[in-house]
Amino acid sequence: MIQSVSILLTPIVPKNMKKTLLSTLLLATLTLQGCSTLSNLIEKPDSEKSVEEFYQIATEAFQEGQWDTAIQSYEKLKSFYPYGAYAEQSYTELAYAYYRYDEPESAIRELEEFIRLFPKHPEIAYAYYLRAVAADSINRSWLDKYLTDPASRDSKSTLRAFRYYSELLNKFPESRYVASASKRLIVLRNQMARHELQVAQYYFNKQAYLAAANRAQYIVEHYPRAAVTLESLAMLEQAYEKLGMTENLADVKRVYELNRDLEVTNVMPSKEVSIPEDKSEHKPEDKPEDKSWWSKVSDSVGSLFD
Repeated sequence: MIQSVSILLTPIVPKNMKKTLLSTLLLATLTLQGCSTLSNLIEKPDSEKSVEEFYQIATEAFQEGQWDTAIQSYEKLKSFYPYGAYAEQSYTELAYAYYRYDEPESAIRELEEFIRLFPKHPEIAYAYYLRAVAADSINRSWLDKYLTDPASRDSKSTLRAFRYYSELLNKFPESRYVASASKRLIVLRNQMARHELQVAQYYFNKQAYLAAANRAQYIVEHYPRAAVTLESLAMLEQAYEKLGMTENLADVKRVYELNRDLEVTNVMPSKEVSIPEDKSEHKPEDKPEDKSWWSKVSDSVGSLFD
């Protein structure tokens, strides 16, 4: 009887087929990994982002000084999530980004909206101060330290900055920004006084002596102890002499003699600061942790004019 023997045969795979299979497996693995990596690289649509994601992107750009990116992200956050602590906090950070991006009017717009919506916010004094600083920057130039005088420019923005600083002092006399704001008020008062004197000199040169006298008189009345007070009295004296107003001339000479040796000091404004007349027409649950950069930003703003 013939016994059958079962033999297990191992299939023989050619070498070139092994290489093909190995390549196929490697390609499949790389494809899967590539899909995963690609999905990570594709940015999520704005409509699918959470408020935390918007805020993280904005603050990272803020920290790195990428103001345009920060502005876009803060604006998107406010558009998609207009309510809540993140939106509330974004107002001032967005305003500062606008200020650093040299768009002070946009910064002022954000801050005024913030002041209107959140008058009891713990950092409301900072909003008032940053608004003043933004307005103050409009009429400034880096050339002012070397060649130009800001007093020669239109005084409307200077007067607005003066009004904003004054409002800060009147509303928050104990805030950390009082000293810096007071210093800027002194500078701005002297700047506005110089502007008025320049206008008076212009009128005098055009032989409009009465107009020159009125401007000089305005300086003496509204900017007492300014750096140009004595020059204004001298201008007033010359104008009265040209006009033949002898009695007024004698009065001005007496005042000039009494104040000639007066040392002009930088007197700190009182808490109730008077604002000069504008005469320029003649010339929660989702509350984030402490990520707001409040202290860093306010410190940097507070030292801008030191």
